[in-house]
Amino acid sequence: MPLSPPLPAPSGKPRVQRTPHPDELAGREVLLLGLGAFGGGAGCARALARRGARLTITDLRPEEQLSESIQELEGIEYRPAFGGHSPELFERAEVVVVNPAVPQGASWLQVARDQGCQLTTQVNLALRLAAQVPAVAITGTHGKSSTASLLHHLLRSLPGRTVLSGNVGGSLLEAVEGLTPQDRLIVELSSFQLERLDAPQGWPQVALFTCLRPDHLDRHGDMEHYAAAKRRLLEFQNEQGLALFPRDEASLDAFAAAARGRVERWGSGDLNLARWGADEADLPWHEDYRLPSLLLAARAAQEFGLPESELGAAMRGFRGLPHRLEELPAPAGFRFIDNGIATHPEPTQAAIESLLPQTAALSVLVGGYDKGLPLLDLPASLARCQQVHLFGAGGERIAAALPSSSTSVRIHANCADAVHAALAELPAAGGTLLFSPSFASFDEFRNFRDRARLFQDFCARFAGSGKKSPGDAAAGTY
Repeated sequence: MPLSPPLPAPSGKPRVQRTPHPDELAGREVLLLGLGAFGGGAGCARALARRGARLTITDLRPEEQLSESIQELEGIEYRPAFGGHSPELFERAEVVVVNPAVPQGASWLQVARDQGCQLTTQVNLALRLAAQVPAVAITGTHGKSSTASLLHHLLRSLPGRTVLSGNVGGSLLEAVEGLTPQDRLIVELSSFQLERLDAPQGWPQVALFTCLRPDHLDRHGDMEHYAAAKRRLLEFQNEQGLALFPRDEASLDAFAAAARGRVERWGSGDLNLARWGADEADLPWHEDYRLPSLLLAARAAQEFGLPESELGAAMRGFRGLPHRLEELPAPAGFRFIDNGIATHPEPTQAAIESLLPQTAALSVLVGGYDKGLPLLDLPASLARCQQVHLFGAGGERIAAALPSSSTSVRIHANCADAVHAALAELPAAGGTLLFSPSFASFDEFRNFRDRARLFQDFCARFAGSGKKSPGDAAAGTY
């Protein structure tokens, strides 16, 4: 494919304002700005190398902190520049592929612009490569991954391939390679990915929003800019596109009003199991607050050709994602629930209100890095639990906000101490232990998954220890 006509740039380099097709990168100097530690950057690098880009990879972190990602680059040609960026990198580069973790105001982005570099992202490149593939894009403050995974499960029963990628994990640019118009693409997008979105006109065919709450304000500055990033998902749709919203999410009213295509809003009152050929047992989620996401996924599946009458059968066997109200093995009379995905007070509050009618003894683990998000009614919900174990700066903030009640409240030095104590102090008669931190994990862990795995490891040792009472558990390690 021929390169687009060059335009003059301050450095004398060709500059193309639009996102190039990945096949246009053959022989061009491409700088991957931010390799990252979770595999998506490495996959992007492999895809760029396969298309003949002259690739340089830079990251502020030193090589030893990127060892796993660097191992994934084995077999491709690239120039490494780890441990910091230098102006020379941008003098050479024609195209800079920016990692989502790089904030909009990063000084190196201005250096790239001053050097006449073309800025783009892995998401934008992938969407050019998959421009003819029917797609649904999913975003929201929380519930994105669960909704996307359910939709992926539903669409797997249709002919052709259904690919799920984006913020859910992996490399989107690698994931779309080889897709055809007979396949389907589900893309989960974060605000970090959306703020630089440059999609083909008419993309996506379906835009699905789960909710909008204050989050990532340390990155976006305020709620207005955070919402603007999310709203970019609608800016490329046309009149044929479908935008799906929860019915009772007033925070998304302005989004629905701004949509250019069809708009539908769904709520828990729209659930009709008979029309789905389903019964209660077929539903993967039964909590009221999760039903709107289930309905939105079902509606998106119908837009892609799954008959309404087959929704019940298609849902069977879906078990959800790890760390999303995941029920763990536990001794008889106990329930251990990993809701480690909860890095915001609202999902914890909703989980507590859902679990309280099911148990006489609910213990909850809450805490972590405090980003200053509104606590909402979480303190009042925690005050209705039997035990609350707190850790980190978030735990201290919760402790100061808790109303007076009979709840047993303990503050711990760190997450591990809190989990150990919570297990040791479970009522002898049984009960439910909910791990739903409500705050970010960065004070102690790389990410929420590492923190949730700690909880799972403790629970596995407790469940396998043969200890049946708090006294037994307190007597030793497990």
